[in-house]
Amino acid sequence: MPKSENNLQDGCGGFSTKDVENSLAWKGMISPSADKKFAVINPARMCQPLGAVHALLGVKGAMPLIHGSQGCSTYMRFQLCRHFREPINISSTSMSESTVVYGGEKNLIKALDIITRQYKPELIGVTSSCLTETIGDDMELIIANFLKSNNDFPVIPISTPSYTGSHVEGYNQALRALVEKLVNPVSVRHSGEKSTIGSTYTDKKLNNLRGDPKYTNKNYNGKINLITGLISPSDVFSMKILLQEMGLESIILTDTSQSLHLPLNGEINFIPSQGTTIAQIKDTIHSRATICISRHADSAGIFLEKNFGVKLINIPLPVGLSATDHLVETLSVVGNKKIPENINLQRGQLLDAMVDAHAYNYKRRVAIYGEPDMVTGLTRFLSELGMHPVVVCTGTQSNIFQDEIESLAREHGHDIQIISGGDLYDLEQKIVEEDVELLLGNSYSARIASEKNIPLIRVGFPVFDRIGAQRINITGYQAGLNLLDTITNTIIERYYEPGRDDKI
Repeated sequence: MPKSENNLQDGCGGFSTKDVENSLAWKGMISPSADKKFAVINPARMCQPLGAVHALLGVKGAMPLIHGSQGCSTYMRFQLCRHFREPINISSTSMSESTVVYGGEKNLIKALDIITRQYKPELIGVTSSCLTETIGDDMELIIANFLKSNNDFPVIPISTPSYTGSHVEGYNQALRALVEKLVNPVSVRHSGEKSTIGSTYTDKKLNNLRGDPKYTNKNYNGKINLITGLISPSDVFSMKILLQEMGLESIILTDTSQSLHLPLNGEINFIPSQGTTIAQIKDTIHSRATICISRHADSAGIFLEKNFGVKLINIPLPVGLSATDHLVETLSVVGNKKIPENINLQRGQLLDAMVDAHAYNYKRRVAIYGEPDMVTGLTRFLSELGMHPVVVCTGTQSNIFQDEIESLAREHGHDIQIISGGDLYDLEQKIVEEDVELLLGNSYSARIASEKNIPLIRVGFPVFDRIGAQRINITGYQAGLNLLDTITNTIIERYYEPGRDDKI
């Protein structure tokens, strides 16, 4: 089978749709026009441990340890380094043939001992892999044995089998494990607190929180926990700035704004020198509320609400006008703060730009591909712009994603082809069927865009064929303004410039 260049993914070769169809047809497995039902062709997702590592890299002093083969850690460093353009250190228990047969306890104990002595981290997050999950290594027991002589050292086991789920689920598992293992479930509980776990707050429910004496109780730290999900360091930074402008103190779970976007100062750090501290994670139980802007990473918030009565508020990723409005209004109500005039100014500027660009963007047929929260957020924003998202795709199998996109389609009167848990082969087929004019996605969709002669705006993870992935910002009013300019200017360049007037 011919292999396309520069398209390595999940440790496997990347192939064009034509390559795959020709090869399978040659082998008599399918006809060139047959639907494939039996395989994943160019996956649209990453593995669970990679998502867990992403979360750990936002914790100050944390060392990720992959309990698996060296190839697992190499693959993750490869993906993370070429996206963030930062040195990323990930340790491995270096499993081999003998440890697969006899178990990996010896390797894990030795790795923990070496890491604690050589790198002196403040925390080690141990993620499982497909190999150790398959042979049934009991990481909890092995780590408990290690801690018999290291009682005060936090080692967090995280179950992340690579053969199921996606990096989004791995990220969610890591946040839950960090909070669950670092806090004491019996130490503090807000008195008389009863709530619906994981509820999505309506305006009425938010109004009920306004001025609630529970939230001015001196036993509270007055902070807001913010679960960001898998967004770029610049997006995390913009969320922190928004909270500061609203006059609110926060705890970010987890804060990658500096650890994955480091300044060059001559220092070499083998573990994150910036990020959320262990003390901050422990302090999340004292916060007034947890706001989760990822619909797929709220398990830590559910844990805090169930065990400590810290309210969990699930809201959409703030991409575009209405979703950012939702976040700002939520912060205003929960924090009992007025919305600053500067934020209102930014909102007005975004609204004005949407009107200005409407003539270029109206009814443009768009495909969007990536993490489910990001794809949903972009679908909402592009619909607000008058564009028509005709194909949306995520590699994560998600009923939440399916329901939210269907709701948006009904709201805007769109007919949207939804691919949940699909691959790039599925995406390409739908792009051809729907006559797409613009594609938003990561670098793995660049070949599709090139072959189909449609412009690509790079967003999501990974972006390795351009510089500045860590600075891609899509959340908040100002980021929405910049994204709108990028989208509109791309359309003008492709469809309105001299010599390209065939589709005007």
